[in-house]
Amino acid sequence: MVQKKRILDKELRHELSKTDCHAIMDYLMVEFSDRKDFHYNYYFDTKDESLMKKNITLRLRTVVKENDISYHLTLKIPTIEKDTYLEYYEQIDEKEMRLLAYNNVLPQGEIAELSSVHGNDVKLVNMIKVNRVYAMYLNQKVYFDRISHRGKTYYEIGTRIDQSQSSDSSKITNQFKELLQKYEIEFKQSPRRSKKYR
Repeated sequence: MVQKKRILDKELRHELSKTDCHAIMDYLMVEFSDRKDFHYNYYFDTKDESLMKKNITLRLRTVVKENDISYHLTLKIPTIEKDTYLEYYEQIDEKEMRLLAYNNVLPQGEIAELSSVHGNDVKLVNMIKVNRVYAMYLNQKVYFDRISHRGKTYYEIGTRIDQSQSSDSSKITNQFKELLQKYEIEFKQSPRRSKKYR
């Protein structure tokens, strides 16, 4: 049975150099590990690239944590608030994942039913591998990503804010920026990966 949910999601992400990424990770006492948490992100669009043009992301994610593998389908639609998206999420099974990744067939569920968004005619446009590690800074969770795409490696730091909860968005944003400022880094929002890695 498909597990699904909706959230109002704000994500802050900043691209780092390898040196800065490892310096901040050392400060927070974490390191990358291929065994603990890595995932493959498959990005989809329509034939006329209407999702990219509207800043909508349709992503299939395969998450591997040691011996556990799970599959997650996400549709992110921008809202009027900057860097904030209405996120539709479904956890799917391996058969549904393979049908989507290899045959462009959306699994039955709420995301497939939103045909006014994607027309139920999508195609795979790109895939990236991400190694992720989480750390706590003050009272918020931040993550570090090592992104592999077409033979190149990129690094990012990020944090997520669930706007559907009563979290203090401005406080979390300021704390995140303060962490970067410790290393004389001025926060700049990274481009969405569905657009950047194509």
